[in-house]
Order: sequence, then C-alpha cells, then structure tokens
Amino acid sequence: MDTEDTMTAAEVADKLRVSVETVYRMCKAGKWQATKIGRLYRFTPEQYKSITEPPAVQQKPRNQRQNIDRLLRSA
Repeated sequence: MDTEDTMTAAEVADKLRVSVETVYRMCKAGKWQATKIGRLYRFTPEQYKSITEPPAVQQKPRNQRQNIDRLLRSA
C-alpha cells in the first residue's frame, strides 16, 4: 500500500463532513472498508470510493415469470 495515496480517518471525516468518531465507529462495525495499521485506519482510493458511492440495487422480479426469466439468464 502506497502511503501517499491513502487517506487518514480525519481526512475521510473532513471530506464526508462527519466526525472522526463516526469514521472509526463505521469501520469497527464493518460497514466501511479500511486498512487497519496498529490502532489507526487508512483508506485507499478504492475503499473511499466504496464508501461514497451507493451500491448497485437489483430490482426484484414482480412476478414468478420474471423470476424464472432472470434465473434462466443467469445460468
């Protein structure tokens, strides 16, 4: 891991406009990915991106036929 590209918890907190305690709490809860070095958390650009971008949401099938079609396409 290149230390020049990583961000500290304070930098992430500043960019997201939350407290540093919130950053640590989210990391400890496993909701945010981070690299732990000793007692400190560091964030790679990819990890920061995973925090700031919402996850892709899959639409649930409306009926059984759509469910069967979706299953056949994934096979």
